[in-house]
Amino acid sequence: MIIHFVCRGNAFRSIIAEAYLNSLGIKDWNTLSSGTAAAWDRANNLPYYRLTLDLLGKHGIRRFAKGHHGEQLTQERLENADIIVCMNQRVHDEVLQGATFPVHLRIWSVADIGEPGRIPASDAERERFREEAYQEIVGNVDQLVSGIHAAGFMHPLALGE
Repeated sequence: MIIHFVCRGNAFRSIIAEAYLNSLGIKDWNTLSSGTAAAWDRANNLPYYRLTLDLLGKHGIRRFAKGHHGEQLTQERLENADIIVCMNQRVHDEVLQGATFPVHLRIWSVADIGEPGRIPASDAERERFREEAYQEIVGNVDQLVSGIHAAGFMHPLALGE
């Protein structure tokens, strides 16, 4: 099964989801991540990607992260996945501007740093928001995995949604 996580820059949220799911070591599951605006923001997002790697290191899962960031979402990437997870409605809406969803789709509500609900007023608040987002993503991945396992079948159609 291939699960594809999509955010905007492929430097924070989708990287966390991909690394965390990889860390679970589920046999025959593969993960991908990309971003709706990743190609345009790649250079500017490098410092954020490094902060994401630091956050993953703090949680002991850095080694499960891919070694690069900024992969642009493409229709081909969408078509190669069994389940696609958009990090929030904004990401979903951006995908629809240039692609279609050919498979099972999930839309989470994980706000990025700088989006409403996570606009930091200080560096300390920015770090708190990063940790909150990490915990939210981990919880969502755990629910996704649990739902698929509870269905007793390793295919997204078994989810009954």
